[in-house]
Amino acid sequence: MIRSRFGFVGVLLSTLLDPGIGEAGPVGVWHRDYASGLAEAKAEGKDLMVVFTGTDWIEICGTFYDEILGDPAFIEAVSAKFALVKLEYPKDNRLPRGELAEKTVLREAYRVRGFPTVLLTDVAGRPFGVNGYQPVTAKDYADQILGIDAAWDRGGAMAEKAAALSGTERARELVKSLPDVPDPLLARFFGSELRAIMDLDVGDELKVHGRFEQILAEEAYEREMQKLARRSDWDGMIALTDRHIETRKLRGRALQAALLNRAGIERRAGMVAEAEATLREIVSVDPGSETGREAERLLEKSKGTGTDATAP
Repeated sequence: MIRSRFGFVGVLLSTLLDPGIGEAGPVGVWHRDYASGLAEAKAEGKDLMVVFTGTDWIEICGTFYDEILGDPAFIEAVSAKFALVKLEYPKDNRLPRGELAEKTVLREAYRVRGFPTVLLTDVAGRPFGVNGYQPVTAKDYADQILGIDAAWDRGGAMAEKAAALSGTERARELVKSLPDVPDPLLARFFGSELRAIMDLDVGDELKVHGRFEQILAEEAYEREMQKLARRSDWDGMIALTDRHIETRKLRGRALQAALLNRAGIERRAGMVAEAEATLREIVSVDPGSETGREAERLLEKSKGTGTDATAP
């Protein structure tokens, strides 16, 4: 069921993909492409469970399927609520052009950084749950998935309740209706909701303005960076990153993350000395953080090999 909150219908995957007309597969069968899974979900009033995986080269992905995803008990428990989609990403990334394009768009749209990743969405493409492999029984994992789905339903009820309220009280209920997903996904797919909440909560009584403004700014930055990257405009990407740091007054680990991004861009632009200087700046901010340790590792690697410090 597509839920419309404050009149916002979310970011449709159809704006990113052209899945065409597919025939929905039988209930309980894992679809191997997004289009056929979406067709089933639309035809039968379901949400989607999309698994991003690399079964042929990542052992844990194979274990996940053997122990949980492929278990009839799991499939029977969740298939009434979800169309099941399993997207395989081979290690060498060798796929037919159309399939590669679709899977690349989906992976980037949902910020998938590792395999396996489990994503729960409605048919409009809005994510309301993110999960991964856990060493539990198939039944326990199904209970987790169904629990996330129940929370999403409760969020819809809260949004409906909010319609009869106004001001901060309405904003309070709308905050409760937001799904528990990582901030980048919240900003990308629920940005209108976040802005509506801030508009309603004029005095920031709920103390959410700072967080919402930050994640919306990060999303805007990422979108612009993607545009520049498609043109290989490295100078533009470096300038944009510097403006982002200055405008948002980034400090601490947020600053380190932005600087690590800049170091990667400088490496792509062939600016080896500048990239190493940026890595040293990251370490100086906080050598004990995960990003600080990664920067230190890259610098040590360059000393030992005499190569570009930011090379993988």
